[in-house]
Amino acid sequence: MGTERRQLETMLKTQDRPALVVSLPRNEVRFAEAAQAGGADAVKVHINVHHHASGTTFGSLQEERRALKAILQVGLPVGIVPGADTAMASREDMQELDQMGIDFFDAYVHQMPAAMLQMETQMSRMIALSYHQRRTNFSLGHCAHWCDLIEASIIDPDGYGKPLTVADLADYAAICITYPDIPVLVPTQRRITPDELSMLISCGVRGIIIGAVVTGNEPATIAQVTRQFAEALT
Repeated sequence: MGTERRQLETMLKTQDRPALVVSLPRNEVRFAEAAQAGGADAVKVHINVHHHASGTTFGSLQEERRALKAILQVGLPVGIVPGADTAMASREDMQELDQMGIDFFDAYVHQMPAAMLQMETQMSRMIALSYHQRRTNFSLGHCAHWCDLIEASIIDPDGYGKPLTVADLADYAAICITYPDIPVLVPTQRRITPDELSMLISCGVRGIIIGAVVTGNEPATIAQVTRQFAEALT
């Protein structure tokens, strides 16, 4: 691949402005184009997973391959969730995704196979903390050594779509303080608004991942909401 790799990671570590990632409700090129039109810095796709926020089930790499290649042609860095507890990409799948030009992979800490930490890859490793880690104060321990990016995906599913709370801000800030050298991204599990981004940035958050909770499931709303978030981050 001639494409520059680890673009999102480089962006997060070198630019002053926080990065904006759009999690696509389905692996369709029209959604990636809408995110690009709205000013997204990167997009995120999925395989082998049922996404609760969008209500969408994503197929295997074999089933999603054509769509992923089309999305990569849009020109934005593309990250991928390679699976969940019911199914996960194989080593061979991960090697193919790497060769395709995927920029980063992202999975929950309690679902990511340990072997993915030692895999030779040009993709950045993003580990997603979850509400399960509250009992350990969101500690990654020595595993942080292999982690390039952190997704603070820490909201209990019962709280999806509800307003951002002060307790959420405190947790995000604690994670940023614990891992000052690893960029932390916050997904819109809560119904975060553009006006609230300044508080997240004050907590040390380096990136925002907006998804179906705030963008909806149509290209027009994805472009519109992405533009609102992008403008709030400039």
